[in-house]
Amino acid sequence: MHIDSFFAFHNSNLEDAEFVIFGIPYDATQSFKPGSRFAPNAIREASWNLESYSPFFDFDLEFARICDAGNVNVDGRFEDIVERVSDFLKGMRGKIPVALGGEHTVTYAVLKGLKLEDFVYLVFDAHFDLREEFDGSGFNHACTTRRVFELGADVVIVGVRSGTKEELEFAKAEGIRYFHPWIDGKKVISELRRIVGDRDVYLSIDVDAFDPAFAPGVSTPEPFGLNPAIMLEVFDVLGDRVVGMDVVEVVPDQNKITQTLAAKLIVEFIAQSGAKKRR
Repeated sequence: MHIDSFFAFHNSNLEDAEFVIFGIPYDATQSFKPGSRFAPNAIREASWNLESYSPFFDFDLEFARICDAGNVNVDGRFEDIVERVSDFLKGMRGKIPVALGGEHTVTYAVLKGLKLEDFVYLVFDAHFDLREEFDGSGFNHACTTRRVFELGADVVIVGVRSGTKEELEFAKAEGIRYFHPWIDGKKVISELRRIVGDRDVYLSIDVDAFDPAFAPGVSTPEPFGLNPAIMLEVFDVLGDRVVGMDVVEVVPDQNKITQTLAAKLIVEFIAQSGAKKRR
């Protein structure tokens, strides 16, 4: 098999691309199992094992314009990384950025750069990530959703099954909607459609939202998680509202299961968009 260091379906330059894939290999605050800084390149490698055709959406990625723009420099302070991501995202109007984490903190950097207004932050995550600070820092993977909420997002969390009592109380007090993984998937999809309406969506997929049986390579695994097949329905129902996306918290595993899942999620997300344009 021929394997290169870019996402397998890269076929466009940055200027002409519809989808721009880029990595943010940062994991300075991961508190249990580090290693997501290696995920962007591991996801790229795993993508070469996948077909470009999606049977679910009946679309081949060769008909989408996809650019893999490489990785953002993550040297220095987190504030420096936020600035570099913002600089990278300038001129992305009309394109859909797809960020490869890295820990979940990188989501904040992407959203700061996109400067979205009146949008839904739809995050799939096992954890609330609503702490004010953790390990002495407000820019920690356990604080990401709190920081995004402060940017003015309408936050919706799917798959949550871990957090502190204080986080739960904060979510209830601030009207943050959340869905546990044991809630019926069809009801969740219906509710998401109602909540989103015609607003823009930023989609963040923390792979620990999925059960460890499907995604063993994560920083903070939590049992009783989602089946990743739910994402096909999410893409189908809400994909045309998504203006930016990330896949985060992959810690590459030896059997390449988790990084392959991450690559497949990106393939299917792009496929749904192409399929809808063709209709």
